[in-house]
Amino acid sequence: MHDVLKILAVLVVLVVLLRRRVFLGTVMAAGSLCLALLYRTHPLDFLDGVRTAILAPDSFEMTATLVLTMIVENILRKTETLKKMVMSLTLFLPDSRLVLATMPAVIGLLPSPGGAVFSAPMVGEASAPLTVSPERKAFINYWFRHIWEYVSPLYPGIILAAGIAHVSCRELALINAPFALSVVGWGFLFCFAGIGPTLGSDGHALAEKCRALVTFLVAFLPILLILILVIVVGIRPVPAMSGVIVALLVLHRYSPGRVWTTLRESVSIRMLLMVAGILVFQETLRITGSLNGISEFLSASGLPIVLIVTVLPFLAGFMTGLTIAYVGITFPLLLPLMGDISPLPGLLALAFGSGFAGVMLSPLHLCLVLTREYFNADINKVYRLLWVPSLLVLAAVIVPFAFLS
Repeated sequence: MHDVLKILAVLVVLVVLLRRRVFLGTVMAAGSLCLALLYRTHPLDFLDGVRTAILAPDSFEMTATLVLTMIVENILRKTETLKKMVMSLTLFLPDSRLVLATMPAVIGLLPSPGGAVFSAPMVGEASAPLTVSPERKAFINYWFRHIWEYVSPLYPGIILAAGIAHVSCRELALINAPFALSVVGWGFLFCFAGIGPTLGSDGHALAEKCRALVTFLVAFLPILLILILVIVVGIRPVPAMSGVIVALLVLHRYSPGRVWTTLRESVSIRMLLMVAGILVFQETLRITGSLNGISEFLSASGLPIVLIVTVLPFLAGFMTGLTIAYVGITFPLLLPLMGDISPLPGLLALAFGSGFAGVMLSPLHLCLVLTREYFNADINKVYRLLWVPSLLVLAAVIVPFAFLS
């Protein structure tokens, strides 16, 4: 019981600081210090834990993957490859509804914080032939942007969750695949309810459509290649992404000066500090022994493990609006409950899916805030459109429970 009270006290501190918009890296560092103080950890033991957290091989791989993701996003954005993808779709797809769904989905392939703003004007323009309310436009842009966060090894949440759970990004993508498919299915049902088909590209000749398709496939190839190498072939993200980056630099004839500028622009020190803070918090949980204490208490409490694994990530996701935050805060606590040696796929999927449902419904989610502001939508009406499909997507956890556990 003492472990639970201490952990709850630390979680309260984390949530309060996050709601005050304190930087996540600082929040996690503060949480680590609180843990160390509550458990009277010797300063040298704490510093050794910090060293272990930052210098461990898994930490290096996770950090390198994040850095390479930032570089890929910068290259594709600066070379207008992303813009070519989206514009070619407007010429090729036959239905405006497909254009509306595909544009935020394509932009969402890369975890760019400004992606919601980038795709919102395109959704607005593509919806011109349709009678669509501002709230539904916001819903469409927000919903289809988040297909890939369940499965893509380019997203920090997947990288962090796989690292903490000691599974590969490929395994986690397979476990979470039913969620991504559900986002697409429920998205078309709820986003376009009452909106009939509208021809979007009939005015273009067949040859022009074929050129648009070729343009899209060529522009999309770097992202597709990374996904195939990591998820299908099983190559580790770092060598797969490094190879694609070198190919892009050569293809676009980057000079040494431009390469240096790209590296300087791409690497977000804030993101690296966030990851470092989460890794230190995870290691502090281990060295204090708090994980063992709280897992023993929860196991003896009589509460269903499924309930615990559902509620904690959902609350953390809802209160922070950040995938990387709910993963970093709750996964180290829940993993001892998910299996003796390796986490059960159904429980791992449930933890990730419930946490992301909280993120999607969080008023602190940056994509939701930016999308609502762009379309000047009523947030209450957006929530009415959002909460039912979000819960229905979570119901897809039945698949990994039934077939993978």
